[in-house]
Amino acid sequence: MIQRIQTLYLSLAFIAIALLFAFPLAQFFSETGAYIFSVKGLQNMVPDGSNAFNPMIFLPLIIVVIGLGLLNIYTIFQFKKRSLQVTLTNIGVLTGIALIMGIFFLYIPMIEKKINIVPDYSKAYGIYLPLVALVFMVMANRAIKRDEKLVRSADRLR
Repeated sequence: MIQRIQTLYLSLAFIAIALLFAFPLAQFFSETGAYIFSVKGLQNMVPDGSNAFNPMIFLPLIIVVIGLGLLNIYTIFQFKKRSLQVTLTNIGVLTGIALIMGIFFLYIPMIEKKINIVPDYSKAYGIYLPLVALVFMVMANRAIKRDEKLVRSADRLR
């Protein structure tokens, strides 16, 4: 049945992942330049300013975000195979943790070192979205396990 609570949780996780393309992850402001870091890359907000990075550096980030979104959608439609759904949500949780670690421990320090500007997260609402998606995936995983436990207990009564 597709109308279970884990479908809602996985859908909300997908929406949070999809919103990563709309909101910036961090902003870098100084007298010398202004940059906005999003999943799509690092944008120089100064007119006629050059890019500090090759756009291909951000390709793994884009691939992980798209892959995580597609994994959530695929997991929704595996509602008849609860054990596979649990495995897929576990993979999604691990991928979400890797995404958060990659953003905070790889990309932001790399950008900060290259342009010598400290990041500002005050208006960068996108930095919270991977964590929101991670919470929804964990909640979906718990709901799937609860369903599996309920089905197994009903099978025992027959």
